Amino acid sequence: MPTRRPLTVLTASVALGFGLTMTLTACSGGDDPSPSPTRSATATRTPSATPTPAPTTSSAPAPDGSAAPAAPSTPAVPSDDQTGGTDDGTGPGTGNGSGVETPASVDWSAISQQGVAAAGGGTVVSIAGSGDEWTVLVAGPDGSQTQSVVSATLGRVTSGPFPKDADAATKAANAARAGAARVDAATAATTAMKAMSGSALRSLVLGGSASAPTWTATLSVAGADRTVTVDAVSGAVRS
Repeated sequence: MPTRRPLTVLTASVALGFGLTMTLTACSGGDDPSPSPTRSATATRTPSATPTPAPTTSSAPAPDGSAAPAAPSTPAVPSDDQTGGTDDGTGPGTGNGSGVETPASVDWSAISQQGVAAAGGGTVVSIAGSGDEWTVLVAGPDGSQTQSVVSATLGRVTSGPFPKDADAATKAANAARAGAARVDAATAATTAMKAMSGSALRSLVLGGSASAPTWTATLSVAGADRTVTVDAVSGAVRS
């Protein structure tokens, strides 16, 4: 009868090898490497400053269709204009503000007084003008001359006073005649106009000499100029 012993030994060897393999596998199962740490995907960032928005300006297209450069907006500047509108008669300036170009009558005494006050004293030696505006020339004690424009409507100076040049001879004559005259400019103007009915005064000038001063009035009568002389001492009229 044949023997089976070798087969039994082989089977036992295979079983022993399989068991050893399973034991080694079980021991090595806990050696899995730990995963390496990973960096956070969220990065820390410093917030940037928000830029200040630039002022916006509007621009209109140019005639050729291209965009025209816009002009920067500028703040309104208050006007420093202090001249105002019409003259109310309370301050210096020219014009009477009333629209009256030719007053119905002229107060020669008021005209003279305004001229003298503007000059700081003296004697009126001439008046010239028309309508509302009259130029008054005043001679001081030394004969120096000061000129102003007076409004007949407002009764005040509207331009001046301004110094007017005069040489030594003129100053001396002014002082001498003004000192000798007994009839003032306002009286002489009224006297001359009464001498010619319907006349209008154009100018009045103190002349003559220190011993015989006279007022020479130029009058407009019916469109023609006439001259009337008034004695500055007696007030008599000399046509």
